[in-house]
Amino acid sequence: MIAARRRRARTWDVADLNRVSARIVLYLLLLTVVVTVGFPMFWMVSASFRMPADLYATPPSLLPATWTLQNYFDLFEQTRFGTYFVNSLIVACGATGLSLLIGGVGAYSLSRFRYRSIRAFSSLALSSYLLPEVLLVIPLYVYVIGLGLADTLVALIISNMAFTLPLTLWYMRAYFNAIPVSLEEAAMVEGCTRFQAFRRVVLPLALPGLVATGVFSFNQAWNDFLFALVFTSSERNKVLPLGLATWIANDNVYMWGMLLAGAVLVTLPVLVVFFVAQGKLISGLAEGSAKGE
Repeated sequence: MIAARRRRARTWDVADLNRVSARIVLYLLLLTVVVTVGFPMFWMVSASFRMPADLYATPPSLLPATWTLQNYFDLFEQTRFGTYFVNSLIVACGATGLSLLIGGVGAYSLSRFRYRSIRAFSSLALSSYLLPEVLLVIPLYVYVIGLGLADTLVALIISNMAFTLPLTLWYMRAYFNAIPVSLEEAAMVEGCTRFQAFRRVVLPLALPGLVATGVFSFNQAWNDFLFALVFTSSERNKVLPLGLATWIANDNVYMWGMLLAGAVLVTLPVLVVFFVAQGKLISGLAEGSAKGE
């Protein structure tokens, strides 16, 4: 009996050691990934607060020798960064709103009504999203010129919306399919119209899917470069990725400080949208589970 207990204790000790070793290896891998992804972000933020001469200091230091906001001041005083920022915000919000509105209604229609060849249409919509942007630029450019929308923010909004709409349709259709039809039928039995049942019952339950799709659409439109390069030409209609890209070829040491400061400000809205959407996503899941019960 004593020998059996000793063998069992030894077995548990080996199992615990293997479990701890596996956890240590997992944590080391996660730390490696975080450092690999996070260090360029840390260096970008740190370098944006350096004096221009410190950018070429040898050996380089992790933190600035002298902290300064001059790069940010010069960014707004010497460039049209404010105009680029507002243009990007208009394009990203406009494309995201249209994508959610058209894609959400279209996905609900595909989920609740039966059309002929609906499966083929859904597959075709997803396949169109798999096409790279470079293959869509020329056809969209022909339409943009034909509609007289060249060098306008409207062209960027429509092009980005058209690029993200197929994924919105596919993703939201799958999400609406997961919501029981009986909930809508119960609401309509109580006197609601189909639109009221959609607005009061289905839409709150679909909020997590809408938020996730909206975050993707916003990130796509905010970081778009190819459509902006082809469809716009004037300074007043440039967006942030295109505006910042024109500074990279500049060998001026002062321009690199402003470029790093601009990169920090370009990243901030995406982070804010993500953290806000993360809270909405959690609250939407909790509210959806309560309504589902």
